[in-house]
Amino acid sequence: MTPEQLSLALVESEGLAYAPIAIKFVSSPDDLPEGLKRFGASSGEGSPKSFLCAMWGDCLRGAGPFYTTREHQLCGGGAIAAGFGSLLPIEVAEKFMIGDGKLFGTMDALRNSMEGTMPFEDGEFSAQVVGPLAAMNDEALRPDVVLIVCKPFQGQHIMRAYGFDTGELIHGIAGGSTCEMVSSHVVKSGKPTFTLGDTGGNAGLALAPDELLLAFPYDKLEATVANLPRICRTSTMHKHNIVHER
Repeated sequence: MTPEQLSLALVESEGLAYAPIAIKFVSSPDDLPEGLKRFGASSGEGSPKSFLCAMWGDCLRGAGPFYTTREHQLCGGGAIAAGFGSLLPIEVAEKFMIGDGKLFGTMDALRNSMEGTMPFEDGEFSAQVVGPLAAMNDEALRPDVVLIVCKPFQGQHIMRAYGFDTGELIHGIAGGSTCEMVSSHVVKSGKPTFTLGDTGGNAGLALAPDELLLAFPYDKLEATVANLPRICRTSTMHKHNIVHER
């Protein structure tokens, strides 16, 4: 199936509000597809900047494909998630990330969270291509990771389809930054995951309170989509006289 066919099948099968988006990690500027537009090209801004999660959110709403680099990033977490490397020393993050009412209680907690996502090496990638899955292809724009925004019941169907033939369970990830949890973790593990996200990432993606995010390695998606018509979608509980405790 082509990326466009995969996208259409997911949307039609599960009634998704947003078509999936796709991410491609690019090691060298020389590897960027010819003619691909740069982030901010249509904005008229001389030095366009944003958050990586907000760029993904733009693509959920139809933008892209485009590529982004380190110089476009406002958020250190997003830069790390893209494999560009940190924008500032981690110690500086203490001023706005550590303490009551912030993201972590201690610097050790921040470090542990980052390590748990199996982060990329600083500078491992020089650019990220992002866009609707339907606008990608299996040649120059072949994705590495596909992101799917869904309701819990829709995610349950998709994840059930993934393990339909093997019984393999999908483990979720939570407690860190949305972008970091669904980037290097998926690439390095080679397995899909799901996350409830975090305050900043969910704001950038503009997710509703009852939406969550699935992240699939692209090469694991086709078999999952093929299984969607095969999974059980109704419970047989209604056939039984169930006694409820009061």
